[in-house]
Amino acid sequence: MSVPEPFTDLEIKTADAGFYENYSTPIALISKGIMVALVLWALISPANANSTLGSWNFKLLEVFNSFYVIIVGLFFFFLAIVAIIPATGRRIMGVPGEKPEFSNFSWFSMMFGAGLGVGLMVFATAEPLGLWGSNPEVVAGAVEGNSPEALQSAYRFTYLHYGFHAWAIYVVTGLSLAYYAYTRNMPLTIRAALTPLFGRLMNGFLGHVVDVLGVVATILGVSVTIGYGVSQFIDGLYAITGMEWIMDLGGEVPTPSKVGLISGLIVIMGLSIISAVSGVGRGVKYLSNLNLVLSIVLLGTFVVFGSFVFAMTTYGTAMVDYILHFLSLSFNAYGPLSTEAFAAALPAEAQAHAADLVGGATNAWGSFDGFKSGLEGAAAEL
Repeated sequence: MSVPEPFTDLEIKTADAGFYENYSTPIALISKGIMVALVLWALISPANANSTLGSWNFKLLEVFNSFYVIIVGLFFFFLAIVAIIPATGRRIMGVPGEKPEFSNFSWFSMMFGAGLGVGLMVFATAEPLGLWGSNPEVVAGAVEGNSPEALQSAYRFTYLHYGFHAWAIYVVTGLSLAYYAYTRNMPLTIRAALTPLFGRLMNGFLGHVVDVLGVVATILGVSVTIGYGVSQFIDGLYAITGMEWIMDLGGEVPTPSKVGLISGLIVIMGLSIISAVSGVGRGVKYLSNLNLVLSIVLLGTFVVFGSFVFAMTTYGTAMVDYILHFLSLSFNAYGPLSTEAFAAALPAEAQAHAADLVGGATNAWGSFDGFKSGLEGAAAEL
């Protein structure tokens, strides 16, 4: 049986002139409309937006939690097979004989900045500390949270979130886009990577939906990163300069004020716009190179003045622990119990309170202490 030729006739109508020249006007306008609606909703009714979006987020986790965990594990092993097989492992993206546009250092710098960025600066500390108090080992009762015994599992799950599994997601996405854009000369869009599954359907309404979701998801992801970055930028600026007008000093601890956050946002957004407008080959590359150099300087400072031996032994043993538990971390996905199954598993004296307990006990973002503090009345006494 002959293998059919791959579908490559992807047609996306783009504007010939004007503000949206070479871009799809419907996709751009629909994406902007959705983002404007979300921003207005959050500004006008923040409590309603927070509760509604939080509920949707929990439902998505409830339904797709196991799928997400397992597919990430499969991503890694798929990439390992692709790399090991000589025919695919040596394959180069792009036209045969074409030289790379960037040096290895610049390419790695941009990958480092895009893949980690502000998240590394925020969660390099917050992630291990948070998981030290509550991670699956702590919840299961195997170790006590915030104890020396919980340190190993805290770093194990930190590596899970930032190690090979996380990069497998980035590489599968990037490889899919690069292959179809630079090897098959198709548009650099999310829908192009889905043509093997949906074929000509990607030329119509379904393709538009895919690209709009891709744009909105990207903007929301960048917004979260910028949110963390602005807050940390203002905190750092206050620590260095002592400028009180950028901070709210009325609480127990200083926090960035609205004026400070807006000022920081303007500065960071201005630099981001200048970088983006100047193009990948100039602004993005230069800032990424600078970012990586400063990161190396920061690491060097930590090596010289920090608890280097403790850190390296901890990171080293955690890395080994992460590799030893690699298969279980990849495919041991736990989904929340149904209300009926949860009630049946409770001790007899607690079954009458199943309705009060199930929400907190199966909350994907919860911790045991947070669960207990949220109980009231007879459930709290129990």
